[in-house]
Amino acid sequence: MEVSEDAIKRINVSWIGAIENALDAHGDAALTKKVMKAAGRKCAQHILDDCTEILGRRPANVDELLESTNQRRLLIHGLDSLWEKRGNRASLRIEECGCTLVKAGLARVNPVHCLCSAGLMEHLFSTVCTGSVNVEIVKAIGFGDEVCEFNVEFEE
Repeated sequence: MEVSEDAIKRINVSWIGAIENALDAHGDAALTKKVMKAAGRKCAQHILDDCTEILGRRPANVDELLESTNQRRLLIHGLDSLWEKRGNRASLRIEECGCTLVKAGLARVNPVHCLCSAGLMEHLFSTVCTGSVNVEIVKAIGFGDEVCEFNVEFEE
C-alpha cells in the first residue's frame, strides 16, 4: 500500500499536534520541558552538519559556531537576523518562527513547541563549550510575543 505525500503530511501534523497537546494537558512542566528539549537536540544535529559543511570541519569554539551558524542563516535560509556575542553571552532575535517543522506546515507555533528551541541551542553550544550552557527564552512567538529572542550564557 502506497501512502500519498498529502496523507503523510496530514498524519504528521495530527500526530505532532496530539503529542504537544497531550504534553500541555497531561504532562507536568518539567516533563514537557525535558521532552521538547530532547527533540531540539535532534534538530541541532542538522544545524551542526550544515556548519561543518560551511567551515569544512566541525566548529571548534563559540566564535566558529556563531560564524558558521550566521553564514547558514544568511546563505541557506536568507535570514538577516544573526547571532551576536558579548563576552560569554550570545543572543539572537528573530522576527518569525525559524522552526523547519513550522515552516513546512507540520507543526504549529505554540508554547510547548517553542521549548524545543532551548534544547536545540543548548546542544549547539555544548558541542563547543567545556563548561555550562544556559539558554533563556526571553520572548517567543509561540508564547504570544511578536518576536523570538534567545540568550545563551556559556563557559568555554
